[in-house]
Amino acid sequence: MTTTTPTHVALIPRDGMFCKDGRGWQTSTSNRGHALDWPWPSTVLGALRTASGRREEAVHDRRFTAADWQCHTADITLARTLVLRRDRAASWEVRHRVWPAPADARRLESLDVMHRLQPVPPSLPTLGRDDDVAREALWVPVLPDRAKPVVTPRWWSEARFATWLAGDAVPASDAANAFDLTRRIQAHVQIRPEVLTAADGALYSHDVLETWSRDAEWAIGVEVALPSAGLPGHVTLGSDGRLAGIEPMSHRLFDMATQVVAAFRAGSRGLRIVTVTPACFAEGWLPDGIARHGCELRGRITGLDAELVLRAAIVPRPNYISGWDIANNRPKPTAAMVPAGAVYFFERADGAPIREADARRLWLAAVGERTGEGFGRIVPGTWNFTRSET
Repeated sequence: MTTTTPTHVALIPRDGMFCKDGRGWQTSTSNRGHALDWPWPSTVLGALRTASGRREEAVHDRRFTAADWQCHTADITLARTLVLRRDRAASWEVRHRVWPAPADARRLESLDVMHRLQPVPPSLPTLGRDDDVAREALWVPVLPDRAKPVVTPRWWSEARFATWLAGDAVPASDAANAFDLTRRIQAHVQIRPEVLTAADGALYSHDVLETWSRDAEWAIGVEVALPSAGLPGHVTLGSDGRLAGIEPMSHRLFDMATQVVAAFRAGSRGLRIVTVTPACFAEGWLPDGIARHGCELRGRITGLDAELVLRAAIVPRPNYISGWDIANNRPKPTAAMVPAGAVYFFERADGAPIREADARRLWLAAVGERTGEGFGRIVPGTWNFTRSET
C-alpha cells in the first residue's frame, strides 16, 4: 500500500479548458463538439493521478504497465474541491472562492433582489405513474403570480453565496459577484501532405472555456491524497491535454464561511443542504440515509446524529457522468448524478433547531457514493420557516 499525504494545490489552466460532454462531435444544432461548464471531479482526479504517475516514471526511469498504474494510483483520492477566481498576481484567499448558483434562487424580471423559493405544503397531487405517498407529501416551491424568470449566471462569488446561505437578501443584478465563463470555438484541421488539402476525418471544432483574461483567472482548488513524491509543476487537464499549472494553496481556503457560521450561531429552525459538486445517490435524487417512513421521508445524513425529515427538494435534471478507464482501456459506466446547486430542505424530527456545531460538521462534507473521486460535497444554509406552514 502506498503512503499518501493530504495535499492542497490550485490547478491553474492558462490555455483554457476543454472537457467534452457526452454528445457526439457533430450535433444537429451546431455541428461541433460541446464542452462541460466545469470539469467533473473524476476528470480532475484523473489528471492528478496521471501527473503523479508520470513523475514516478521519470524518477525510476521506466514506463508503467497497466498493473503499475493501478497499483500506484489506487490510494490517490480526491477529497474537497473548489472553484476559484482571483485578480491576476493575487495570492489565493477565501474571498476568491466561487460557487454554483443554488437552485432555490430565481431572478425575476420585476424584482431588484433574488427571489427565494420557499417550499410550502402541497395542495394538489402530482401526475406520477406510481403512488408514492411520501414523495407526494413533499413541499413545493411557488413563484409569485405573473412572475417572469430571467436567466442568471452559472457562478456566484463567495460574498454572494455566503449571504444567500445565511438567509439574507441578494441583489438580482450584480455583475461583480455573478459570473459565466466565456466560450470560444476552436477548429482543428489536418493537412494531407501529398495533396495539401484537409483530411475530412480530422476536420472538427469544439468549445473552449476561457479561464484567463486581462483582469482575472480561474482555477481548481483541490485537496488530494498523494504519495510522498508529490506532483510535477503542471498537469494535463481535459480532452485536448491542455496544460494547467500547479500552485500551493492554504488548507484554510476550505474553511466555513464566517457569515454562515454567524447565521447558525443563533440557531435555525430548518436546514438547507446545497450540493456544490455532483452527488451520486443510490436512489437517484434522494440522499443516501433518507428513506420512506409512512408518509414522510426521514433518516440521517453524514455528519449529523439527529434524525431529519426531508420537507422539500429542488433538484434540476441529472448530470450523466462517465469517463474512460485508461488502465483497462474501456469506458466507465454512466451514472446519473444530482447536479451541483441542488437544494434539499430538512427539519429535525425532534423539532430542535440546527446549531453552529451541526453546520460545521456539514460544511463541505461528503455524502453518497464515489466520494473518493470528489463527488457528493455539500454545504449547509439556514431555513427559517413558520410553524404554521407544517
